[in-house]
Amino acid sequence: MDLPALPKDDLFEKSTMTFGEHIEELRRAIAKALLWLVIGMAIGLGFFADRIIRYIQVPLETAIKEYHADRDLARMKYDPEAVEVAPLRQFMVDNALIWDFVYDVPDSLIDRSAIDPSHPPQPSELATMLKSLPTPDQLVPRLQLRAQDVGLVSLEMQEPFMIWMKAGLIVGAVIASPMIFYHIWSFVAAGLHSHERKYVYIYLPLSVTLFISGVSLAFFVVLQFVIEFLLKFNGQLDVQIEPRLSYYVSFVLLLPLGFGVAFQLPLVMLFVQRIGLIETQSFIDSWRIAVLIIAVISVVLTPADVTSMVAMMVPLVILYFLGIAMCKYMPRGRGMGADAYDPR
Repeated sequence: MDLPALPKDDLFEKSTMTFGEHIEELRRAIAKALLWLVIGMAIGLGFFADRIIRYIQVPLETAIKEYHADRDLARMKYDPEAVEVAPLRQFMVDNALIWDFVYDVPDSLIDRSAIDPSHPPQPSELATMLKSLPTPDQLVPRLQLRAQDVGLVSLEMQEPFMIWMKAGLIVGAVIASPMIFYHIWSFVAAGLHSHERKYVYIYLPLSVTLFISGVSLAFFVVLQFVIEFLLKFNGQLDVQIEPRLSYYVSFVLLLPLGFGVAFQLPLVMLFVQRIGLIETQSFIDSWRIAVLIIAVISVVLTPADVTSMVAMMVPLVILYFLGIAMCKYMPRGRGMGADAYDPR
């Protein structure tokens, strides 16, 4: 049986590489990771960027239609959630309709002979058209449904192109993530002993799986709740919504990346515990502080709305305790800090 490894003051003691060799290996790992990122970006731009941009507009357009329908029905003193209102609400959502009040001028006040159907009246001709100036009590209110364009707004000519490039970059990072993580873990393995390097083959699949899980959770689940929350919040303030292309797409694309990076937490915990920087008991004793730090990280890596912050914070807290379980129960081999076996 191997003897337990004692904590070392010098982490490079008995390392297979010098400090200079570590730096050179890091440079090569970064260069290879960037190369794969470029390849992934080329694939993303060629096959996925257009589709992704169109795809992420769908939940926003749907949410805006529902927001307008609920807002207008509430203004008319109807309960948008009522069963009897459901057919009208669905009709408004399906056709992107909003309510408008139009005030008609009575025919008795209009000189029809002064109206030329082939030419719209000029402002100077309005006085002739109206026999007398109508007073507010003479105007007849009429309610009508009007179709409204729903979509993203671009205020700069180059904005769509830059968003297309950004979409390709983000998608490329996700596509190339297995190889990017492979080179990152290869750099880590270069400084380990031969019997320790086999742990990279455990960490690498877990790392990629956690990253893809975080991206998928944010893109396919959290995003819809975040959009609905933000629209409802704006509705409470009675703010008209005209989403800008660059802000919305940047928000949608960066949110999954933040989730993917944050989901690496268990592996980070396991790694620092294996090299002797932090013991498992320290993770257990400091769980309250860890939850506070996770809350801060959730604010930084999300748009800071309550929904996305909680949606990131809850999984990270679960992953923190998963990291504790991994530190405590995963077997440790020779040189990794415990008297367990070295898996062959």
